[in-house]
Formats: sequence, structure tokens, C-alpha cells
Amino acid sequence: MTADTLSQHTLADALSVRGTGIHTGATATVRLRPAPTNFGRVFWIKGQSVPATAEYVVDTQRCTTLGNAQVRISTVEHLLSALFALEVDNVMIEVEGPELPILDGSAQPWVEAVMEAGIVPQSEPAPIFNLYTSLRVTMGKSVAECSPAPNLRLYVEFVSEDWPEGTASAELPLGCGHVALYKERVAPARTFAFRKEVEALLAAGLARGGTLENALLIDPPHCFSSPLRVEYEWVAHKLLDLIGDLALVGARFNAHIAVHRPGHTINTKLAQAIYRTIQAPYEGDITA
Repeated sequence: MTADTLSQHTLADALSVRGTGIHTGATATVRLRPAPTNFGRVFWIKGQSVPATAEYVVDTQRCTTLGNAQVRISTVEHLLSALFALEVDNVMIEVEGPELPILDGSAQPWVEAVMEAGIVPQSEPAPIFNLYTSLRVTMGKSVAECSPAPNLRLYVEFVSEDWPEGTASAELPLGCGHVALYKERVAPARTFAFRKEVEALLAAGLARGGTLENALLIDPPHCFSSPLRVEYEWVAHKLLDLIGDLALVGARFNAHIAVHRPGHTINTKLAQAIYRTIQAPYEGDITA
């Protein structure tokens, strides 16, 4: 172990957000409250606590769903992306509703709400895990790789045979000193769908709360429902989702991560692999 001056963080004040879920169309209220050191990011639903860690993933169809035998909460990835990127380690997340509100389809409203509430350092250092073994997870054509590194850097590659013009990649460092990059390049990127997918989503009982105000609709090769907020916005949103899913590791960690054809299933499988590694004594080292 080596000395590190980074502190754990929580919110300076509570905040409340209300909106509609993109998949269920149901109204939800979310209250974020400050939490003590070593508490973690924990959801509170109908009197049940569900830690935002990889072992509580129960579904990854179109979004990430956490739960236990009694309760579930869906579409957690945008909020967790913002909390992880802003290094909010400890927070109680109280939810009334079946899924988190989609807001404008990006993480930006969550970032703004958290920044308005304020982030404060706490009395104990934040453990930072350094992995000393490479991990590789595959699922169909998707591949996720994690390799040892002195910092956290993420890379995603979006590939579409039906839309070759949309094939692109994005990269982002995370951690101390890189919050501004996340706010500028990633947080504004909205969830997206291809026009031909929308009918299938509705038939599957999904996207009941989807509108042109909370999603980017793509009609290849060059038609978008609204101007892009960032370059290759659809790829930036894949990076946003990856960050939210990696928040399920439940701790800060250093690694270089590359995901080819990212999605919630491959993302969370990688998060589960990293989670298991850092839970095993001395398979990962800790900087604290």
C-alpha cells in the first residue's frame, strides 16, 4: 500500500428529482441524501436497501436493473454514471417508482443536480484498487477487456453493419482532474434508438416514456431527430452507460478498459469480474 490523500465524498445537501421512466412511462421521485463514510451508493426502495454493486444486477435488457428477492429498480445507469464520474462515494438513493426518471436522456441533469447540492470531502480516504491481472469477457460479438494501469481510462468502439457511417470510437480518462472532460464530452450525450427499432421496443412493452425530448432518434445514414449535442453522440452515450455500469464495481479503481460493441450485458459482466477480483484478498492491491 502507498499513501494517498484522496478523500471519500458525499453530498453537501439532499436533493430531489422527479420525472418519467423511459421504459415504463411511470412517474418516479428520486431523493439523494448524504451518507457516512464507507456507506457506498445504496438504493432504498419500499423499505429495502439495494447496494449499487455488481452482485445485485438482475436484468440488462435495454437498461441496467438492480434488485433483490423483494424489489427491483431499473435504468440506474445514468445516475450512477454521474455519481461515479463526480466521485460521490457515499449516498443514499431513495426511489419511489419502478425505474429512475429518464429526464432529458443524458446524465447532464443528474450532474447539474449533484453540483447544485454540492460535494464535500469526508474524514476517511477513498480506497483505490489497483488490478494486477488482466480480465477479458466475451459475449457474442462483444468483447470487454481490462488491463492493469496506473489510472482509469475507458475506450468504447461502436460497430454497426447496417450503418457503417455510425461506426466510431470514444475514449475518456476518469478520476481526479478529469471531471471537466466528463461534463463536456460525455454527460450531455442522450440515449438513442434507431427509427426501425421503435416499433419493436413498443411491442416489447418498452420505451413507453420515450419522446423526442428525452431520446435521440436516428434514421441512417444522416438523419437525426435533433442536432447532436456532442460529436458522435451515440458513441458518447455508450461511454456514459459504460461508466454507469462500472460504478457497480462499488469502489474507485485503476485500469485501462476497452469494450468492443458495448452494451449493458457485457458492461455489467465486466463490472462483476472486476468486483470479484477486488473482493478476493490480495488479487487486487489497494491504494489508500
